[in-house]
Amino acid sequence: MKKITNLLFIILITGLSFGQGNANAKYTRWDVTSSEGKANLTAMNTAFEKMRAMGCDNGLAWYYQGAIHNIPTVINGKNVLCPQYQTSKDKLWAWADCTHNGSDSASLNFLLWHRMYIWYLEKIVRELSGKEDFALPYWNYGSKEVTENIMPAQLTDKSGSLYTAARYSILNNGQPILPDQVDQIQSALGELQTNPSFSGKAGFSKNLEIAPHGYMHDLIGGEYANPGETYYNEIYQKEYSGLMANVPSAGFDPVFWLHHSMIDRIWESWDVSAYGQRPSLEDLKANPWPYEFITPDGKHITYTMEEVYKIVFNLDYKYDNLLYGSTTPVLASNKTASKKKIAFQDSKEQVVWEQKIGKVLGTSAFSHKVTSTFAKSTNKVFKSANSKLVLNLSVAVYKEPKDYYTVFLRYPGKADQYVGTMTFFGVAHDHGMEDDHPISEDGIKLNFSYYISDDLVNTDKNFEIIIKKSGAGDAKVTLEKISVTKAN
Repeated sequence: MKKITNLLFIILITGLSFGQGNANAKYTRWDVTSSEGKANLTAMNTAFEKMRAMGCDNGLAWYYQGAIHNIPTVINGKNVLCPQYQTSKDKLWAWADCTHNGSDSASLNFLLWHRMYIWYLEKIVRELSGKEDFALPYWNYGSKEVTENIMPAQLTDKSGSLYTAARYSILNNGQPILPDQVDQIQSALGELQTNPSFSGKAGFSKNLEIAPHGYMHDLIGGEYANPGETYYNEIYQKEYSGLMANVPSAGFDPVFWLHHSMIDRIWESWDVSAYGQRPSLEDLKANPWPYEFITPDGKHITYTMEEVYKIVFNLDYKYDNLLYGSTTPVLASNKTASKKKIAFQDSKEQVVWEQKIGKVLGTSAFSHKVTSTFAKSTNKVFKSANSKLVLNLSVAVYKEPKDYYTVFLRYPGKADQYVGTMTFFGVAHDHGMEDDHPISEDGIKLNFSYYISDDLVNTDKNFEIIIKKSGAGDAKVTLEKISVTKAN
């Protein structure tokens, strides 16, 4: 989509204190570098010390809360952290409920479920820490300010309860995210800003889940280290990638909560912007998901989709500032009628053109030239009223890649235009193939889709689709097909 200037990126990332004015907001989520954010991290450290001391069958325990997100299907050897759990048949109530299984229902509920999940952790920390105004701080990674790309000191303090050794060594050693990685995060944030749909395969929710969400999971978990890093993963109880790089162990790393507070902030920023849309309640009821959590007094609570919808769009918290220059608060429940709730339906897409490829994406940039008829067909739809063009990349993988791929459009004489990123966090888990085992001769089929209408140039001339690999992984990724479709 259209490039955002450096000045806008500074505003986009660092933000201004917009004062959202949400009448329902009793709490404020602060940047971890602020004095308020640091105070909340101190409270979080106090709470997690108590949570780590609890038995894993206590619903408030660190282990129990992490397992609500997910848990390995089998623990390597006797489980020293939770004797009650050895294999998936031992799962306790609400364990492994997260929205990571590759289904349409999972994708639609991804942001809503994680909003509820971290909201309940927030309540538990408030109770255990005694800090009555506690709210989860967020890690503002991707900032132009180098200091904001450093993992908070409370998480790298080996004597604290927020530390784990199974993280990207650069971050645990107090160094900032590398410049090229920051650029990648900023590009993803910029592209998300003008996404015109909440759901669907090219929608905001799906693309946010890919990057920066999945990108940061793998980055923190050491997947993008060069050369690759392995650690003793205390949840799997073996040498493996970091906690955050694996769906079944991610929720056990305390940085998970700061990461998802940031993801929630990105969503809220878009939701209240001119581009933001919401799924309808009918969409969610047609694609239900279990919403089961533990209250601060240890009781079980289950929500209907109607109850979830009311809570996630009528929050009791706000952020100290938002991205994208957004100044409007999340709408109260009595004003939701003014917010669009229509998602584009993939089933109504019209194929503009498609091309079989059948090539492995290597270390050299892949280039596919869109020529003659295909370029003209693209431009014809591009010039039509309300054109919403989607670029689709169909790929096959044979184990979970430890790389990511950046997608661009290239026109002669113009700078490459960022379109999106392909990341692979959770692929093995989503398709039932844990522990990096080979998958099958045919591989796992994946699709990545991106809105490209405001990336295109009004011309019938040839252009190129460029895919650049980053990382030192050896997993084979085969690009099987490229297509362009028109949504609605």
